[in-house]
Amino acid sequence: MEVGYSRGSIASTYFFVNFSHLEQSIKSKEANMTKQRKQAEELVYKVMDALDPTKSMSKYYAGLFKDMNDKQFLDYISKKFPYRFQTRIFKIEPTFVEIEKAADILGVPLMEKVSTPDLYVNAEGVPVRTKEALVVYLHLKKMKQFLTKKNSISTNIASRDNKTGRLVGHDKNGATSDREMESLVVSGMDNTLKEFSRARADSVEAKQAMYNTISTLGTVSLEDIPEDKTDVLSKNMMNVYMLGSHINTNLINIDNMTPQTIKDKTITRRQ
Repeated sequence: MEVGYSRGSIASTYFFVNFSHLEQSIKSKEANMTKQRKQAEELVYKVMDALDPTKSMSKYYAGLFKDMNDKQFLDYISKKFPYRFQTRIFKIEPTFVEIEKAADILGVPLMEKVSTPDLYVNAEGVPVRTKEALVVYLHLKKMKQFLTKKNSISTNIASRDNKTGRLVGHDKNGATSDREMESLVVSGMDNTLKEFSRARADSVEAKQAMYNTISTLGTVSLEDIPEDKTDVLSKNMMNVYMLGSHINTNLINIDNMTPQTIKDKTITRRQ
């Protein structure tokens, strides 16, 4: 038996089953086709009923086979994956127990030990077998995106969102993704993470200081770049959203005061 899987619409999913032993049995006894066909149909109905307590699938195939002569029936079951099992959300959703019951009717084990002699062998050169695992056919579709397609390179990082500081438009593919940032964290690359998330990201003053240092000295170090937690566009935007929701944070606020409030107080004291 071959089992396949394919997702259809939101409301339905199709399982494709090929009872190859039925085809072989009928072909070997075409002279007694009626008897063999009856046995084949009964097996199909029995398997479908094990998967579908509502018996709607067995009724469907009973109506389908009723209008076929023996030759049409043989041609039909000779197809690859001729049987389709349609599920319905909340109504027809086979559990693993029901699937296992259907497999038992067909005499097909779902759990098997697997060995990969090209990868794992013991000291004597004998393939190492795994514990029992689920072995089935899966319908896998090829991905549309490949390394050879949709590759692009940004030569400019000037196009940015003024609120978030993130790259936009044709330059946005030059942004560092969240997964790349996580990789830097787990790799312990703290200085690289700081550089990518501040001076080379949305810290405007730090970026300008970095460019000025490079223009003057030809090189730059993180120690040469000033750090100010208010010099991050994304932090400022998030802080505004939080304040608008009546939530105070320490992203850039100090003692429940925004940087602008602290700046105004400093100016007042000087006066």
